[in-house]
Parts: sequence; C-alpha cells; structure tokens
Amino acid sequence: MPSQKAIAVNELAHPVKLIDRPIPKPGSGQVLVKVSIAGLNPHDGRVREIAYFVGKENLPATFAVDIVGKIAELGPDVTSFNIGDQVFGQGDPALSDTKGSQEYALLEADFIAPLPIAVTPDQTSTIILNALTSYVALFSQLGFGLPSPLSADSKGFDYSKVSMVIVGGNSACGKFGIQLAKWAGVGTIILTAGIHAEKTLKEMGANLVIDRCLSDDNVYQAVRHAVGDDLLYVCDTVNADDQTLGVRLLSDSKEGTFVPLRPRDNAIDATAVGSKRAGYRVQRFVAGPVLFRQVAAEFFKALPNLIDDGVLQPTPFNVIKGLDADEINKQLDGWRDGGWPTRANIHVAV
Repeated sequence: MPSQKAIAVNELAHPVKLIDRPIPKPGSGQVLVKVSIAGLNPHDGRVREIAYFVGKENLPATFAVDIVGKIAELGPDVTSFNIGDQVFGQGDPALSDTKGSQEYALLEADFIAPLPIAVTPDQTSTIILNALTSYVALFSQLGFGLPSPLSADSKGFDYSKVSMVIVGGNSACGKFGIQLAKWAGVGTIILTAGIHAEKTLKEMGANLVIDRCLSDDNVYQAVRHAVGDDLLYVCDTVNADDQTLGVRLLSDSKEGTFVPLRPRDNAIDATAVGSKRAGYRVQRFVAGPVLFRQVAAEFFKALPNLIDDGVLQPTPFNVIKGLDADEINKQLDGWRDGGWPTRANIHVAV
C-alpha cells in the first residue's frame, strides 16, 4: 500500500513527530484530497495532550480538520466533484485518515465545497470548523433551534424579535456567531468580550459589547438593562471552566437555551443561576459533521456563496511551511500553556 508523510501524536503529552502512514482509499461517498493547507485550531493542542476526540487507544493520530486541497481520487459513487477540483472541507475529528496533518486525507463529499473566489485559500481555511460550529449552535436542534435562513422554515420567522448573548464574542466561534446572527437578521446581539475589540465587533454586527472583565453581577445587570427578562439564547464560545454565568443570564420567567461549545462536567452551579421558574435547556454537541450530516451538508453547499457574498469573513492566521514538527509543536505549546497564539495554517504541499 502506498505511504505518505504525516505529523502525528505518537505519545500523549509529548511532541508530535513526522511518521509514515498509508494513503487511504476513498470509499462510498468519499474523496481523496491531496492536502495543500491544514488549519490548526486550539482543540488540536488537546489532541496532543489527551488524545481529545481520538482516544489514546488510536495512537498514532493525525490532527487538523480544516483542509484545503485538490481531489486526487473519487469514491465509486461520487458524481458531484471531479478529479483535480480545488476544494475545502472538514475532516472527522475522531478519524486520522480524514485529517490534514498529512499529504493525503479522506473527506466526505457532503462536507466539502469548491473554493470561493473572493478570498485566498489560506483565508478560506479559517472559515470551516469554527463557522460550522457556530451555525449548528444557532440554527439546528442541537443548539438554539432557530430556523436556518437556508431552510423553508425561516419563511415568516421574525428574527428581529430574537435577542441572544455570545459569551466570548472575540473568539473565532464568537465572531462567526455574530456574523451568522447578523445574516439572519437577529434583532439584538450582545457579547461579552475584551472591551478593546468593541469597535471591530460592532462593525461585525454586535449591538452591545459588555466588558468581560466585569463581575458576573455587573454583566447580569447590563444584560437585564438591555433586554429585560426576555433573553432566551446564550452561547458560550470560550470554554470557561465555570459556565454558570451563561445560564444565569437567561430569562427567569421563560424557558431559555444555553449552548456551551465545549461542554464540561460540573461547569454549571445550579444553586447560583437564580430563579428559573420555567426551567432552561443546556444543549451539548460535538462538532463532528457526521453527527449532523443533513445540517452540515446544507451548510457546506451554501458556504462558498456565504464567503463570496461577505457574510463570513476570514480570521487571522500565520503560516507553517511544510510538515515541520518543531514549528507545529511550538504552536501547540502556545495553546497548552494558556496563550492564545494566532491560528496557524500548515502549508503541507510546499
């Protein structure tokens, strides 16, 4: 079986290394992509440290689910793409054959799309995992359950009456949440974020930016001042250890929904959320498109136009040239050590 070069986690909490692994064959509904760009995200640091998503029994494991490349081979029943097509898409966070830190990756045809024309391939790679995650959080039954503007259910729905809070509005998922909410026409978009980013976030579509350094009590009062007791939707994009505030912000008299993008056990202190007389829902999901195939396929079909129409804007990135284990480890070290380095795009094909 032909082999390829790959950067992989071989031992937990140890530096990733360059290895050889087989080039997989595409099966039903799949394409084999020659990877040109593999985008790293903070969760890739946890793949190295704890085999996040992958499981320690499945080492060695590749990583990086944001992928740009050229189709090298088609599965037996794929008719919507051709060999040589330039595409971008998302791998499965649990399966090494589908991820980007290698020369070739398997991708599901449902979860890829032709490259947009308004931005570069590097910029495109920043609008995959995090954008889909925010879309699912806002517009699927796994999240808020609001009708997607892409669906027939949106006809006649008055988004202008919706208020939502995004905890961590300056994160990548937070920014995509703002842009998607604005696209839908959500009436009131409130963020907690560093106040230094207020101007930029309001230009994206936020109505109110609340300083994340304020006490929980002050954040609560600011939200109540803005929307009264009508808040039904809160999304936490920053993966806080304590997610109590997000639930506390919800209406006391109406059932609201809280969506943490990285669910944590015992992260909500039920005794501190206040009187929620109608109760509340906590929605948890894992950002693997195979788990919500119809929603993800709908999103990827629309994604090139959303980018070309300026609905979704790229986020900053740095470049790592080649499958350079030392540079990749530096990036993963930054996330491990609690920093927030700019995401990196690995230029796999150099």
